[in-house]
Amino acid sequence: MKLSVIIVNYNHKYFPRLAVEALEKSKTDFPFEIIVVDNASHDEESMGFLEKAHNEKRILLIRSEQNVGFGRGNNKGVQYAKGKYIFFHNPDVTVQEDSLQKMVDYFDQHHDIGILGPKLMYSSGKIQESCRRNMTWGDLVFKRTFLGKMPIFKKRVQKYLMQDFDHNKIQEVDLITGAAIMMPRSVYDQVGGFDPRYFLFMEDFDLCRMVKKAGFRVVYYPDSTMMHYHKRLSGGNFFQIMIKKVFWLHVSSALKYFWKWKSG
Repeated sequence: MKLSVIIVNYNHKYFPRLAVEALEKSKTDFPFEIIVVDNASHDEESMGFLEKAHNEKRILLIRSEQNVGFGRGNNKGVQYAKGKYIFFHNPDVTVQEDSLQKMVDYFDQHHDIGILGPKLMYSSGKIQESCRRNMTWGDLVFKRTFLGKMPIFKKRVQKYLMQDFDHNKIQEVDLITGAAIMMPRSVYDQVGGFDPRYFLFMEDFDLCRMVKKAGFRVVYYPDSTMMHYHKRLSGGNFFQIMIKKVFWLHVSSALKYFWKWKSG
């Protein structure tokens, strides 16, 4: 098997259907499998589709008895994967017909790459800023609060978000968001996959750091383009953010991340 696509679902309603149907339209010269890990969803829409697709052998559905989070969910999916390459794919991402072929071909030609990330587009047609430079605690705070809009901190946030970066150019980067990333199974095994200490947030950046520490490159690859129907979980004004559970999950993950990488 050349490629295993892994999707972690948690009450994503109609998005898993859109994701799977787009994957099924892919034009590839290799076989691939679709593995969906469900984190104990209770919405009828996503589960109805996924159970039907599993029964029809269009996907392999792995049911978790509880919500184990993003990283652990992906790790669970890899346990069933047979592919040479693993593609971690959010439910709210849809591939184009040539997306998978282009990424696998690029991997086959560049064996020093540990993670490859495509260009992500919002439904509005705007390019998502899916790459990051290595960050400090301040960068994260400024980005997530009103402080980032103040002139004194605005340029710092822009630098962290790589807003000076040409998102139409293939380039090695520090970090790539985990909405859609592909990696060789051998590299995944070497670094141990996603760190299970993160429930949600930061596990993708942590994986990039581990891959680079192992001697592999993290590359942004805009020749492969995908649509991301993204809604930021931790958005809102300062007071709205403070009362959200996902905000505190983000804080918890950030603390773990910066403690782990405190020595660089």
